[in-house]
Amino acid sequence: MTAVRTAAPEVPPLYCPLPSAVHPLAADIGRRSIAWLDGLGLFEQEGLREHMIRTRAAEWACRIAPFGSEERLQIVSDWTHLGFAIDDCRFDAGALVERPGVLIPLMMRLMPNLDHPEVAADDPFSAGFRDLSARARAAVPAAVVRRWVEGNMEWFFAVACLTSYRVSGSMPSLADYVNLGPRDRAMRLTGSLIEIAEGTYLPDEDRERPEVRAATQAANMLVTIGNDLYSLSKETEHDVLESNIVGVIGHEDGCDAPEAVRRAVALHDRIMCRYLRLRRRIGARGGDPVRRHLSQLDHLVRGNLEWSARVPRYRRAEHGERTSSPWADVPSDADPTAPPIPGIAWWWDEIEEGAQSPNAAT
Repeated sequence: MTAVRTAAPEVPPLYCPLPSAVHPLAADIGRRSIAWLDGLGLFEQEGLREHMIRTRAAEWACRIAPFGSEERLQIVSDWTHLGFAIDDCRFDAGALVERPGVLIPLMMRLMPNLDHPEVAADDPFSAGFRDLSARARAAVPAAVVRRWVEGNMEWFFAVACLTSYRVSGSMPSLADYVNLGPRDRAMRLTGSLIEIAEGTYLPDEDRERPEVRAATQAANMLVTIGNDLYSLSKETEHDVLESNIVGVIGHEDGCDAPEAVRRAVALHDRIMCRYLRLRRRIGARGGDPVRRHLSQLDHLVRGNLEWSARVPRYRRAEHGERTSSPWADVPSDADPTAPPIPGIAWWWDEIEEGAQSPNAAT
């Protein structure tokens, strides 16, 4: 695992011709989220308040769901702040990062408060999840809440899997990582957060169509790669490259950090080209719920990159603010064929060419 344990290179421009937007009340929502964390008693750890302010978690929430209501976006922003706090204090850093025997039972103790806000909480993180569960249940339909709860469970499970790699001193293969990475980045959960914020729900009969699943998974992989590229410096410093696609590629291909970054960018741009094609094809014949879902995926991908490219969370102080554009005018890899990665190659299949959504316009 030594191939990329050097200073992380600057992220090259990424191809992302998708719309950008941010909710106008992001700053106010963020201030309330910081106060909420304070009320939970989470800022007893030295420096955590300042770190969370620099993370700009409300901006991320307000970019991926720019059309959400203020009240529901507050729920999403609060969860995002809590998620970053638990990630930084327990999952990716801190005393438990290499102690799965302690970390995994701790994750399980969070679940009752997500499933049942009636259960008393016994620590600040449990109290936060309990409060969010109660507020979400009061604000959105039960189906959305259930997807959110199950998304949290999937996130915890993926973190536990990557912890096992960390403790064993091994790395996942790229084939394994394309399955594990988006789950570790809480992508199923993030989709439910957007629906919570914007008051929408994609019916299961649309969500489970193969081409809609392909587009959704492609968007989730784009977010994962973008997040991995921009968080590379942080994860190199914390020595957790088993949870970063650049580390995985560097280990599997035996290449140095700049080359691993180049290959990750090429994969990102190749997937982006496929996502755009899927998006056009599905949107041309999908009904309103599907088209709205595609628009939400657009803002998820672009909003995550807009935030990641500038946020101090991922840039060491000595690097300063990024001065070059993070956007490429053309893809670095526009190959229209599937990459040789079994878990994602099916996105390039010509699936459901003649299918009609139950909600399609007639």
